[in-house]
Amino acid sequence: MKNLFIKGVLVFLLAILGQADVLAQPGRFGDTPEDSIRALRNLSMYGDRYRNENYKDAMRFWRILINEFPMSSRNIYVWAERDIFGHMIENAETDEERKAYLDTAMMMFDKRMKYYEGENFGDPANVLGRKGLFYFRYNRNIEESEIGYKALEEAIRLSGDDPSHPVIATYMTVTVGKYAAGFVDSEHVIETYTWLMDVLNNAIENAGRNQLVPARDMVEDLFANSGAADCDALIELFADRVHASPEDAELLTQVNDLLSSTGCTDSDLYLATSEKLHVLNPSAQSAISLSAMYRARNNDDMVIKYLQEAIELQEVPEERANYYLELSFIANQVKNDRQLSRQYARNALNDNPSLGRAHIHIGSLYASESNCFAGEEDADFKKRTVYWVAVDRFNEAKRVDPSVTAEADRLIETYRVYFPDTETLFFHGYQEGDSYTVGCWINESTRVRARR
Repeated sequence: MKNLFIKGVLVFLLAILGQADVLAQPGRFGDTPEDSIRALRNLSMYGDRYRNENYKDAMRFWRILINEFPMSSRNIYVWAERDIFGHMIENAETDEERKAYLDTAMMMFDKRMKYYEGENFGDPANVLGRKGLFYFRYNRNIEESEIGYKALEEAIRLSGDDPSHPVIATYMTVTVGKYAAGFVDSEHVIETYTWLMDVLNNAIENAGRNQLVPARDMVEDLFANSGAADCDALIELFADRVHASPEDAELLTQVNDLLSSTGCTDSDLYLATSEKLHVLNPSAQSAISLSAMYRARNNDDMVIKYLQEAIELQEVPEERANYYLELSFIANQVKNDRQLSRQYARNALNDNPSLGRAHIHIGSLYASESNCFAGEEDADFKKRTVYWVAVDRFNEAKRVDPSVTAEADRLIETYRVYFPDTETLFFHGYQEGDSYTVGCWINESTRVRARR
């Protein structure tokens, strides 16, 4: 009879609490009917004090529940995390009392994982993240930060493709704070940054977690302003690793991205990693990037080498035309080979007939020719004929590409004044409109015009 009476009381209390189904879950309320009465009585008192915001008194019943009946209600954890512990910590009268409440809260998170193992409520990634965030909400002492720091780190490691923005941001913020306080070195900050960026990039690019883009931006900003993002430190840390693993694409990419994001693109290590990555996965874009790096180093042979590779790898004609035009400039300015320069410009026009800059360049090559007819009969006259074909090119440039009209018109006005005058044309047996072929390497047909 006694047991039937106790069971009836339990059913009544559970119905009041909205948890009558818990009777079917052995162990949550203890092993005996007397335990269940004690559990439910304390749950009732706990809930009453909580709803009345009497958090200090609620703690008395919470301690009994967490120690004796840790699975009796999830509100043991939810309410304590959300309201009770924050109130108790903020109103603690001494540092020792404050620390004791914080330590107890940490124990609560551990019990939540232990007793709800295998359930979403006890998911370690989530609970450890909450534990770390709670810790740093109420403890800003970097010197005593390991409990929260390790909790956040483990939460990130367990999160896979679903990391938490607040957890990532807090972990990086604390890392930078530990570095500023002298508790970790620059290598630790760099390693942390590269790890977090890998986690975030994987989540964003592979799992479509675009809402994490602000978290990635924040991590980058924190690192850039940490003081640890020093080129010398990065090079010292990674140079030997790159040398030891020259075909490790993941390492090369990591170092290359890191050097790029920290403004270390003029370093030899950045050039080395860029070249190794290009060998492993050649593309027109990587070749063009390498040509630009060597241009900054005034190594023209390597600039040409990578421009030629870019041309071979580029499948878009308009882009390939731009590369040819770059080669054309170099052939003229560096190699002083006008004929080769024109050939590259013609190749550019084959790929993109609307590239007005290529016509302007060819016209400028013609206009700058001064030695073509040296020693020939009528050399002075012939020298002036190059301006006809030069102006032809400038006119063609603005015809195919209106964006260069202003430059083309300026050049036309500049060089038309060097046309032969009417008397000179008559003396050499020509009149305006006649066909004429400019000789030497130029070898282009044009029409005769007089200076105005």
